[in-house]
Amino acid sequence: MRPALRCLVWELDNTLWDGVICDATGTTPKPDALRTLRALSDRGIWHAVASRSDRTLTLDALYRHGLYDMFSAVEIGWGRKSSAIIRIAQTLGLPLEAIAFVDAEPIERAEVAQALPRVRCYAARNVDVLTALPDFRPVLHSRPTPTPPIGFDRVPAL
Repeated sequence: MRPALRCLVWELDNTLWDGVICDATGTTPKPDALRTLRALSDRGIWHAVASRSDRTLTLDALYRHGLYDMFSAVEIGWGRKSSAIIRIAQTLGLPLEAIAFVDAEPIERAEVAQALPRVRCYAARNVDVLTALPDFRPVLHSRPTPTPPIGFDRVPAL
């Protein structure tokens, strides 16, 4: 059996919310995505953002919906998602085997899968069933959970 995942990296546009920030097509969070975000947090799984978007607009939307504190690392910019995921892994001190990525766009998932074959990739259309997968089983700790470098208040309650 593969090791349990410790962090789910989210694309936000058309994945966590409907629409695209830069197109002003809406940022209403999807109920299924919110349920998954909260359920996995309750299991001790961290969340991060790797989004190709405008940083200011995206952070504004996360704050407006009260979601910013749900994420232990945030990478927003115009580079490759695989590069953002590598920086997230380094920031959180996690091996790539412990990270998953969810995105609505097949080309983005393919880029990550090609560059980082140890990262598990999931389609956003399946976000509502992620909690049923064995990869997302609760994290068991034999020692205290380390605090991510971003700060203590960003670590989900265990």
